Amino acid sequence: MNDSINYGSMKYPETPVNLPANQSKAEYGSDVMADMLSAMGFKHIFLLPGSSFRGLHDSLVNHTRNQNPEMIMCTHEAVVMSMAHGYAKASGKTSLAIIHDLVGLMTGSVGVFDAWCDRVPILVLGGSGPFDPAKRRYIDYVHTASMQSDLVKNFVKWTDEPLTLQSTLDSFLKAAKVSATAPKGPTYICTDLGVQEGGIDDDLVIPDQTLARYQPAAPMAPNPGALENAADMILAAEMPLIVGGRLGREMRSRDPLAELADLTGAALMDDRHVVVFPTSHPQNLTGDRGMRAEADVILAVDCADVTEAYDGYFQGVRGKDGQRVIEMTMEHVQENSWSHYGGPVSAVDLQLDCDPHLGLAQLIGVLKEKLAGDDNLAKRISDRKAALAERHKTLRHAQQDRWRENWDSSPIATGRMVYELYHAVKDKPWTMTLRNNRSFPEGAWEFAGAGDYLGGDGGGGVGYGPGGMVGASLALREQGRFPVGITGDGDFLMGSHATWTACHYQIPTLMVINNNNSWGNDEHHQIRVADARGRPPENAWIGQRMAEPDIDFATLARSYGAWAEGPVDDPNALADVFRRAVAEVDSGNVAVVDVRTML
Repeated sequence: MNDSINYGSMKYPETPVNLPANQSKAEYGSDVMADMLSAMGFKHIFLLPGSSFRGLHDSLVNHTRNQNPEMIMCTHEAVVMSMAHGYAKASGKTSLAIIHDLVGLMTGSVGVFDAWCDRVPILVLGGSGPFDPAKRRYIDYVHTASMQSDLVKNFVKWTDEPLTLQSTLDSFLKAAKVSATAPKGPTYICTDLGVQEGGIDDDLVIPDQTLARYQPAAPMAPNPGALENAADMILAAEMPLIVGGRLGREMRSRDPLAELADLTGAALMDDRHVVVFPTSHPQNLTGDRGMRAEADVILAVDCADVTEAYDGYFQGVRGKDGQRVIEMTMEHVQENSWSHYGGPVSAVDLQLDCDPHLGLAQLIGVLKEKLAGDDNLAKRISDRKAALAERHKTLRHAQQDRWRENWDSSPIATGRMVYELYHAVKDKPWTMTLRNNRSFPEGAWEFAGAGDYLGGDGGGGVGYGPGGMVGASLALREQGRFPVGITGDGDFLMGSHATWTACHYQIPTLMVINNNNSWGNDEHHQIRVADARGRPPENAWIGQRMAEPDIDFATLARSYGAWAEGPVDDPNALADVFRRAVAEVDSGNVAVVDVRTML
């Protein structure tokens, strides 16, 4: 695999003109705000224009010259948030977004919720009509509330509505610090229009431009005694199981996880909506529903819902008598309790509240000390590895048989679609920006481990897909990576206009639409309910299908400026279509392929 792709010179498509040759001195409050955002290191700012931040908008263009941060204009507030969400995950940095006062915050709030559930750091700026009623226009009254942040206060880490320029700068710094402190998440600041358009007080204190004194604390370490107990429990186990969670989004997790797997000889499983362990790792039993019940010790690392990790919800999976669970997470430091996200209180025998990366490194150190010179323990671990390797081989064969069913069918089986797509990109330095969850065939795509897949939307907000993929692709463009993702037809329809943003800002990406002409997840639910009630499942399609007329997704994508193909319903045509799509992305274009799939 090549290390990176050179997409060529990506010049700013929107460059201000008729400005003085020298950088202008700050004259307005919003000029100082723009300078601060630049000093904070933001490269991009995702936004949809709005009059409530017209002063800041002007400063970003005519004062800081649309560079650092560069405006990335979107066409809906939900796309603003999903793009910022995807960019933060792919870049590993806090992203920056602006959404227009009350109405913009209402329409973008689902994206804020998704980011909160996904523990993704985003500094969200809003705007408000002047808090001083004497300065308000009619529309300012419509778009001003007390307090505007109440709309999202239940699913952000921190909010503020500062009334002075000094307090606004202070809020920027605090919000960025809070967002980047684990467990990470979005923060929201409402910036007053009067402060934006007002002057600069002589006594304004502008923080040190290096901002070194405003960074998050060092990662939290686990309790040393609890760490010793965890190592003892894992080494004493007959069948330990490691379930990996959100840290699978980060490439830096790959080597420590591999070392932990080697040291312990544990079975390995990915949590939902993430890829943590290599597909071909001989201890990887992702998809083996019986493993949870057989494990006598489960180590859940950075999992969103530990009950899912050891129980499986509705799968009839219960651990055997004496099963013990170790949880390594920062989730319990999360203060917000409005939503039931994260599931019920989990039955955990040992809780390690710590940064999972630091916790893994320290756990590996303790395990090495305890394993040194213990030949009997080494032999037991080696034997378990051999047994797991055979089980892994059997599991993968069974999975392959399942996803090869209906190999030549039309509409196309999702297993065939995923297989052909993988083989079209496998020699590229690819990163998967999104994938279908219910129908993604385990084993058909060879993941090398953590960092290969950026995960889903977090909160189940449909419409995340296109924006999330484009935002991630912007960060991956900067890294020379090849972005590829699969989204559902309904998801694409809700956020398809993110494709225009990708084309306009020259963000190469490959989007594949898993098009089953239905809200497929809900149609499956209707089938399940009908079966349980003894009613005809043949009616499950009513109120679910998007057909008669079919939606022409390829034409829609072309209207935004993308190269597009489809609907592709011949499985034997897929390889050539994907080959041509990859060539388009290699040349710096946006490619969209609509694949007609089986439900």
